[in-house]
Amino acid sequence: MAADHPLRILFAPETFNLGETSRAVEVAKHLTRWGHDVLFMGYSRRFADYVRRAGFTLEFLDPELSERQADQLIAADQGRSLRHPFSTDMVRRRVASERALIEHWQPDCVVIGTTLTLFISARAAAIPLVYVRPYAMSKGHLAQMRTFPLCQGNSRLGERVNRIAGRVVRTVVPRVRWKPASFSRVAAEHRVSLPPRTLDALDADLTLIASLFPHLDQRPLAPGEVAVGPVYAHGAGELPERVRALADSDRPVVYVGLGSSARGQLAVDILHQVGTLDVEVVSSAGRYLSEAERHRLPGNVQVHDFLPAHLLAGIIDASVIHGGEGTVQTACASGVPFAGIGLQSEQRFNIDECVRYGNAVRFTPGDIRSGRLPELLTGLLRDDDARQAAQQLHRAAHPVGGSNAASAILTFIRGDVGAPPGG
Repeated sequence: MAADHPLRILFAPETFNLGETSRAVEVAKHLTRWGHDVLFMGYSRRFADYVRRAGFTLEFLDPELSERQADQLIAADQGRSLRHPFSTDMVRRRVASERALIEHWQPDCVVIGTTLTLFISARAAAIPLVYVRPYAMSKGHLAQMRTFPLCQGNSRLGERVNRIAGRVVRTVVPRVRWKPASFSRVAAEHRVSLPPRTLDALDADLTLIASLFPHLDQRPLAPGEVAVGPVYAHGAGELPERVRALADSDRPVVYVGLGSSARGQLAVDILHQVGTLDVEVVSSAGRYLSEAERHRLPGNVQVHDFLPAHLLAGIIDASVIHGGEGTVQTACASGVPFAGIGLQSEQRFNIDECVRYGNAVRFTPGDIRSGRLPELLTGLLRDDDARQAAQQLHRAAHPVGGSNAASAILTFIRGDVGAPPGG
């Protein structure tokens, strides 16, 4: 839909995170289709080409995030480390770069993922801020939380611990007032008064919940939050001929996808264990493997560095995935069940939603160490109930979130002018 008065929207995902980057790209596609101007910014080159392949311009800002620093942020996000690269110097330079770009390009709105420094920059520049994020650990989720997946197993003790943890998190997290000193210091330099509570400091002017189940179930959310529905990658390109040929396989086809936040040894172990089954295996986890590790894989395993996974529907019979928001949504849209491993709390929440629905089973690093994944996956491939649930969810998992998010952004910026949801 053409826009009478085109707006400028600056997208600022953390480009070391594929799920976050792909969500931004899907929303941006609708805005450009409706005649608005879009620019991307980023600090990491890891998934910069994903933005460019989608046809968008990406401005690299100073200081560039190194691969080591990107890995450090992923480890912190997964709870494996308390270390982060956000020194006062880095935060100061990032805020300066962001404010310079905002001053030069004059956007009407900034759309972020977990780009934390923009909570300072956008406020300092008095530019509206929109946060596109998963449901997990949002304010609306915290208000409804009954269990927190501290324990990964299925034991009664683990479930009890998780229920207790849920009560503690629901009560304590909204009251936490901690912020890195570097952020408080730089915010003060730019005359930005960060709200005392941590959650409030991470509040945008509009928060778009890009998750399936809150949209499907019409769950109550916190003020300022809008459930827009699924947003997952529809990357450019076609499936390789070797992958398309699997549609005619006499054996079940299993997809292994581990997103951008897994670890190399985990990918190797999963591929070897799934490869022991009488199945064909196709994976997009190539970025985690060395050439030597690729050569040692079983003959029924083919590995690629990237696949447009949304095109695998109709080819695969099951998936083995991590619990990232986009990866889970893509698995739901494929219409087949999946086995999911959650590497941090958000991913476990995403998997548990599907376990409750019936289209998924969870597994843990302990299952990998004990060699139980082949047995678990065999049971999943034979589970008619899981297959039926997956087919039902497939019909509800249409990627409406990109269009709905774009429409919500336009409505937020200039009232009722803009494209309707799904337009």
